[in-house]
Amino acid sequence: MRVAVLGAGVAGLVCAYRLTQEGHVCDVYERWPGLGGQAATLDVGGGDLLERYYHHLFTSDRHIVALYDELGMGGELEWKPSSMAFFLEGRQWAFTTPLDLLRFGPLSPPARLRMGLAVLLLQKRAKEVGPFESITAREWIERRMGRGPWRKVWGPLLRGKFGTRADDISMAWLWSKLTLRRQLEGDEAKQELLGYPAHSWELLFDALRDAICAGGGRVLIDRPAAALRRAGGDGGGFVVAAGVPGSFRRGHDPRRFERVAAVGESSVGGDATAHASAAGAPAQAGGTEARARAGGGSGGEERYDAVVATVPSDVFEGLLDDDLASAIGPAYLERLRATEYHTALCLLLELDRPFSPFYWTNIADPEVPFVGLVEHTNLISPERYHGRRFLYVANYLAPGDPLLALSPEQLLDAYMPGLLKVQPAFSTDWIRARWLHREPAAQPIVTVGYHRRIPPLRTGVPGLVLANTTQIYPEDRGTNYSVRLGTDAARALLDA
Repeated sequence: MRVAVLGAGVAGLVCAYRLTQEGHVCDVYERWPGLGGQAATLDVGGGDLLERYYHHLFTSDRHIVALYDELGMGGELEWKPSSMAFFLEGRQWAFTTPLDLLRFGPLSPPARLRMGLAVLLLQKRAKEVGPFESITAREWIERRMGRGPWRKVWGPLLRGKFGTRADDISMAWLWSKLTLRRQLEGDEAKQELLGYPAHSWELLFDALRDAICAGGGRVLIDRPAAALRRAGGDGGGFVVAAGVPGSFRRGHDPRRFERVAAVGESSVGGDATAHASAAGAPAQAGGTEARARAGGGSGGEERYDAVVATVPSDVFEGLLDDDLASAIGPAYLERLRATEYHTALCLLLELDRPFSPFYWTNIADPEVPFVGLVEHTNLISPERYHGRRFLYVANYLAPGDPLLALSPEQLLDAYMPGLLKVQPAFSTDWIRARWLHREPAAQPIVTVGYHRRIPPLRTGVPGLVLANTTQIYPEDRGTNYSVRLGTDAARALLDA
């Protein structure tokens, strides 16, 4: 079977890898000039690779750990002690160990104990998500922890991440955060450990790509799907129309992409990485041979027996012609349209000195215009990056927020008062370089009843599967669950 996989994020690469293992041939189409999707890396100079958006693993992330082991790369993952803080009332409050909760000054001693006990009981007793799907996180927090923790901690955090939808967020979302991802036992109850690969995530992506190519497939970076339709004739299947290199500069809507011309009309093959570099985008790591395998395509349209789309719900709908949309049907399309996303806005700064003593700082001050500070080199030693230090300034924003339209320099200006609140000594003189990335489909909005609105993997059209972050439930999206999702997508296609 010949399969088109749309999207070379973790889910798409894993899906194509699993299908290749079963003897099928996969072509992977990717809009961005690099692999990994939201975990994609960029070269920050000197051969140092960092993710566009901060990433780490928890010790509970068994799916991606198993994949590393399967690929013979188990030694690539390193586990480092973490450090976390909350910023409110004018200072950073350490929040790494249970003792830190007992010292958490913004809450009264009874409120600290009540909040800690509520989390502990949730972790020990609440093994199923069902009871939490019909109530909001705010309702549960105020009932179990009290109003103080909502006002001082959880309310500001949820408003920072979900904006005006904070009061509507389902407790199912917070349940997964507190029970599935963050449950610490044994020695880790005293010191949380986080995982990070010794040579960035790029080696994992390269290994998956090489396995797909060895099975006769192609991984076409800087080559998005621009349209999808059913193939005519008795053979059935689907036709994928490709977008030209550089389409990523037109955003995410495939209807805005210029399509690759049919064979004989123009020459657009060759090395997709070369196209990306010429356009000023980050080049893919790896040797010449690997890049050549990743690049190129034949004509403007290619026929496949099946398609697995790992793109966001609105992008998927934008790919469909009228006939295919009609075949999928209004009920499924309504689930796609019910999806809400918030955009990740991530400003990466290279600094000449430490910004704070913590790896992760949650911002609980409503006057600070970003939601988190992730000082990567407080988890991974600066020596790995030739002594350089890196800080992510993280934000999640509703579509259309004015901050999304700013340049890196303008955004830094908007953030400066907040950065100075956290670190009064901070100056732009500390900054050596800056990068800015936006991901419109970063965070699905999980409100009450969300589980009833999730689109199934099978679209109802034989041979057409959709797998994206909206279907990672009740867990929150992330590389670990994207590995599982890619495997599930391959199984959904093969079982059908």
